[in-house]
Amino acid sequence: MTRTFIYSFTPPSLDPSPGATIALDVSEIEDAGIREVLQTPGAAYGAWSILDALLTPTGAGTSFIFRQPLGQAREVKVALSGLFGRFVARAYLERYFDLSIFAHLGNHMIDLDRRKQVRIKRLARGDLPDWIACKSDLSLLTIAEAKGCHDPGGPAKALARAWTQAGRIDVTVQGQKVTVKRIAIASRWGVANSSPADAHLSVRDPIDKGDPIDPQNKDAPFIGLLRLHVANMIEPLGHTELAQALRALTRQTFPRPLRDAAARARTILDSATIGQMEKSQDIGGMVGGIVTRAGPITDAVASTIDQEALARLNLRPVFVGVDRDLIRAAIDGEADAIRGRLAAKVSPDEFARPDRAGGWIIPLGAERRII
Repeated sequence: MTRTFIYSFTPPSLDPSPGATIALDVSEIEDAGIREVLQTPGAAYGAWSILDALLTPTGAGTSFIFRQPLGQAREVKVALSGLFGRFVARAYLERYFDLSIFAHLGNHMIDLDRRKQVRIKRLARGDLPDWIACKSDLSLLTIAEAKGCHDPGGPAKALARAWTQAGRIDVTVQGQKVTVKRIAIASRWGVANSSPADAHLSVRDPIDKGDPIDPQNKDAPFIGLLRLHVANMIEPLGHTELAQALRALTRQTFPRPLRDAAARARTILDSATIGQMEKSQDIGGMVGGIVTRAGPITDAVASTIDQEALARLNLRPVFVGVDRDLIRAAIDGEADAIRGRLAAKVSPDEFARPDRAGGWIIPLGAERRII
């Protein structure tokens, strides 16, 4: 179901969807929430298939208005506002900028490729932006920060804070600054029968030009980003060893240890448990796991009978997985093979939802099972 926000974009010339309002589907926000919660460092919580119950029942195409305030205590409102702000911002980036590969920064600096000296360079003190992201064709390197707020005056102050945060890092290759898109996104929530009453989404987005980069190194930031994206997705789903092996590939300084690390990662991938959607020829083998409202299931194997039982109990089970062949291409580090794999046409059915980064979210139950 589509919901809308009052919309502003700076500069207008770069707006991917000009207009006074912007639309997002509730399922897009929920899927972004699942991926975001799984990939964010810390405890992995459950599926966020709850937005319809929280929004006013005004139907498709109406404003994104909550039935009730997001809590009463200030601490609760701030926490939930920030969380939902990231869900909405990620859904917006995925839909309108075609971004699909995300790595989280937190407050830790990361190497994307230590051997090729691809690094995140801190420019100022303070919290780092939420994400480094890119498109599935390994282009449009993006630094993004999301904020959510209840400010009666609108999202301007939150947007300014987000913009400051988005400017606190550069991506460098052998000391040379890489061209990036910096995006700040602020959501101001609306609440029925209360103030503020309107939902806003405000975006600031200029390109930050960098230095010329050696063509031999131009793909390195994107390959490192993909490795971290996959590692962060599969680790809370029970694939810790494979996730650590993928991260290790970004930390190798010399060729021989890199070859050894890649060989180890391939061995772990070959022994990983692979999920396959029952009665589907279009969706290949996936590395992933089942997520319910209570969180990921990692300490037991959910049989097909268990999956149907979880659905009957309204625990909203979904299988979240990443294409095994894409993971192999990420381990090999061949940019053309990665692009080819991500460009391969998929045939999603009515329920299985791809993310353009080799990932799938598949609701389970009613004859949809993972074997």
